Amino acid sequence: MSTVEVLTALQNSVLGHAIGKSDHLVGATAQIFHVLGFVILLASVVLINLRLAGVALTAQSIPQFTRDPSRLIWVGLASAVISGILMFVSAPLLYFANPAFITKIWLLLAAVIVQVTLYRHVISRDSVNPWLNRASIVFSLFLWFGVGVTGRAIGYI
Repeated sequence: MSTVEVLTALQNSVLGHAIGKSDHLVGATAQIFHVLGFVILLASVVLINLRLAGVALTAQSIPQFTRDPSRLIWVGLASAVISGILMFVSAPLLYFANPAFITKIWLLLAAVIVQVTLYRHVISRDSVNPWLNRASIVFSLFLWFGVGVTGRAIGYI
């Protein structure tokens, strides 16, 4: 089965039809949860990066401080991904043909990989090589904000 056939089957599925043909409030609600989830994720990433950079919130150790914002990263990601899947199912052929969408997905995968490897390593220790701190800050901000920018570009390309 080709990719187009799989995407067509997904779009013609019961769920695809239900979402695609539903009231506009369903799509708007999915978009709200998508954006809200991503805002929660980005706010948590920025907060942790400010602590890693030693710019703010230095009263607590890095592992102690990052425990709660790290949980919020995953809550925000779950909200964004679940709502994103619901939006995708309604028109997968349209999204799959959009270069901004494809770029967003690749950046999202890279961001999650950096999050569970490098970033997790850096925030689990009180003292890490300063270059490693800076690299994790740059990578995480570039990738996560890249996901947001390319996601916003989907509607314009």
